[in-house]
Amino acid sequence: MPMKTPAVAEFDADYSDLPAPLGRVVAEYRVEAATALAYRVQAGQYIQIIDVEGSQCSDFLAFAGEQFEQELDATVTRTLNGLAIPRAGLHGKYFSQTMQPLFEVIQDTCGRHDNFLLACTARYYEDVGYPGHPSCSENFNQVLQPYGIQPRPGWSAVNFFYNTAVDCEGAIVGGESWSRPGDYVLLRAGCDLLCASSSCADDVDPTNAWNPTAIHVRIYAASEDFPQAIGRRVSPTAPVRLSRDSAFTPRIRELTNHLVEYNGFWVPNSFANYGPQAEYWALRERAVLLDLSALRKFEIHGPDACALLQIAFSRNVAKLATGQSAYGCLLNPHGGIIDDGIVFCFGDAYRYVGNCDTDADWLQRVADQYGFTVSIERMSDQLHNLALQGPLSRDILRPLVKFDEPFTTLDQLGYFRFATGTVSGTVSGTVSGNGTMIPVLISRTGYTGELGYELFVHPDRGAELWDLLMQAGQPYNLLPMGMLALDCARIEAGLLAAGREFDDLTSPYQAGIGWAVALKQPDFIGKAALEQIKPHPPKVAVGLVLAGNEVAAHGQSVYPVGERWRVGMITSATFSPILHQSIALAQVAPEYGAIGTELEVGFVDGMKRRVRAIVGPLAAYDPSKSRVKA
Repeated sequence: MPMKTPAVAEFDADYSDLPAPLGRVVAEYRVEAATALAYRVQAGQYIQIIDVEGSQCSDFLAFAGEQFEQELDATVTRTLNGLAIPRAGLHGKYFSQTMQPLFEVIQDTCGRHDNFLLACTARYYEDVGYPGHPSCSENFNQVLQPYGIQPRPGWSAVNFFYNTAVDCEGAIVGGESWSRPGDYVLLRAGCDLLCASSSCADDVDPTNAWNPTAIHVRIYAASEDFPQAIGRRVSPTAPVRLSRDSAFTPRIRELTNHLVEYNGFWVPNSFANYGPQAEYWALRERAVLLDLSALRKFEIHGPDACALLQIAFSRNVAKLATGQSAYGCLLNPHGGIIDDGIVFCFGDAYRYVGNCDTDADWLQRVADQYGFTVSIERMSDQLHNLALQGPLSRDILRPLVKFDEPFTTLDQLGYFRFATGTVSGTVSGTVSGNGTMIPVLISRTGYTGELGYELFVHPDRGAELWDLLMQAGQPYNLLPMGMLALDCARIEAGLLAAGREFDDLTSPYQAGIGWAVALKQPDFIGKAALEQIKPHPPKVAVGLVLAGNEVAAHGQSVYPVGERWRVGMITSATFSPILHQSIALAQVAPEYGAIGTELEVGFVDGMKRRVRAIVGPLAAYDPSKSRVKA
């Protein structure tokens, strides 16, 4: 089968099959199906690799140096990114064999790529019965030859849009690409580069959905300033949505560049000049301020709003008074947790605050199924929220707050109560130097195990609220807090995290929140299943205190002392600074869930080394919740 000749489109060609450019385009190229293309990029310019029709993979090479002697190196890249073994996805930066940074990943809308395989080779096609089949490696040899780069039988490449991964046995597995029409990866060159992109020639297996199609390359000017972002789709039909800043992120970026993507938002992992330990102790001893805007908010109103939540939510919402909230979960028919969250009662209307955009879709499906007259509005873009947490949080907030009726002071706001009002004060050195009043909803809730409040505000006023609270907290040595310190605190408090303590196959009785199920309600989704599960849950949630300081990892197995068979699994773990102990949350067989039971956590293949652990309450720190209820 003859090798195809690469086709390069003219700069002014019609690209109506593509999404609009992200910025000023300085060059663009069409890589036709089953071909490759080499092109030059200057330092600082952006490279957008676009899948035109979807489900099409594209290998990528990069060379630097006067003689192109600096070559992309997968092992160096993986090592410098701190990864011992290959994995699906993209690294943040890619390096040459001499550790020179070649390019960084700025945006990715697909999320499924590999960093560890060769571009397809002639040998591969021969082995599966297609001798002479075009391959990406041979196509690369052809387009790189004019630059004096010697051919090779297989090129190590970044394999964009390849749906491949390493399974638990170390074998490579894969299937059809996840990418959809218009999906892209955006790179930024760290130096002058010679790049090569392919449209993978594979039509003998599902890699390209059996049908190779075009790849498009756009080069943007170095003067552009594209934000880092990761694309997410929350449902099969939803458009891709790039990760974004909250109302508070501009202020946070002034204090740290250690941000990570979480649930569609950029959030701080830790803060410069402080760090997780200092932030943790500020929470336990004084107060901290943290951004929880990644939570999703939904307004539920209409004649059947209460009836809908009675069916879909695990608590008895009808018992809530105006200004009262309740923690619980959305359940599926087999009793699994779709999401956990809080319902706020506004009288005839309600607000649900959870973790997933798809919560609204689920609630609407339930409403349609039961014929309820109800409106569900997505309010996440209208309400961002800060959490002010710690034993001094009330002292900081008290002089700033003026409530609407019925409360008059912050001290009257009880646990899981909320009220609307204003936060007001003067921020020195700002345009609001004459004083500012910010409308807020203040809720006596949190995710830290400490006394604290959440403040919901319109994003337009977010920066002002951050400034006001940070200034008011200065006399109390208030610190901002990131996700690393928060994760430690929530594990100490026995609080759940989606994907760790629960998923849609985990019931509340296994996750340790059986108390959040109002099983006496006449009917709700999952009730029949939970009535069967409650007397005999397959596992129960416990806290573990480990011998020594080593921290366990999610997924490690729990064993009876001296036995080879498992009785449970670690869900989350940390070293508790305040308890001076290594602790973990785990789910174990009920027979081993009694407080005081001695177990072992399997380190190093589960057998070579075991660490003793004692079963304790789920919340190792303040199990009676006396601090949060203070």
